[in-house]
Amino acid sequence: MTKATKKTISRGATKTMRKRKISNGVNDFPPEVSKYRGLTDAELVKLVQAGEVEPFDELVRRHQVKIHDLCYKMLRNYDDAKDMAQETFIKAYRKINKFAGRSKFSTWLYRIAVNNCLNFLKRQKPTEELFEEITSSGKEGPVEKYKSKKFGEMIRAAVAKLPAVQKAVFTLRTLQDLPYQEVSEILRKPVSTIKVNHHLAVKNLRQYLKGKI
Repeated sequence: MTKATKKTISRGATKTMRKRKISNGVNDFPPEVSKYRGLTDAELVKLVQAGEVEPFDELVRRHQVKIHDLCYKMLRNYDDAKDMAQETFIKAYRKINKFAGRSKFSTWLYRIAVNNCLNFLKRQKPTEELFEEITSSGKEGPVEKYKSKKFGEMIRAAVAKLPAVQKAVFTLRTLQDLPYQEVSEILRKPVSTIKVNHHLAVKNLRQYLKGKI
């Protein structure tokens, strides 16, 4: 694992303080096959809660790409997303004993990531970066590529203007393609509230983009 950050993790008042390397959330694990690959997330969590460390590497290996992708879609900055993805796994490790299994581990992890990103956005204005060129095929001419890029920039700008909850709901439901029920579990809000916020987000995006495309 390269460029890992050493963190002192508290495992409770009766457990020894130890230093642990946590992935930075961007594919920095070596390619070898994990001996824990055949276990479910729930089984891995139980091993970590029992005091084992290596099973957590497998959890990070499984979820780091999606978590980083979620953070990037909310923050639109690679470095900020990388930091928030890393912080997500650090917090998950620290709080693993509080995970009761009432939801999927991935849902719990998404909740931590969303909260991290929302708190980050409250603290500071994220660095703006241009969208990567959106190309559906290599056959697009320069005009088509320009239009695709400009459309992507407009979408980025529109999403950035949404209120925090609408931004989180739109990112999870539309950009991450998660079902309403899971978005509800992640944000801890009723499904009806999630649907209303998604409707408002789409309405606001359409209003913002009206006359621009």
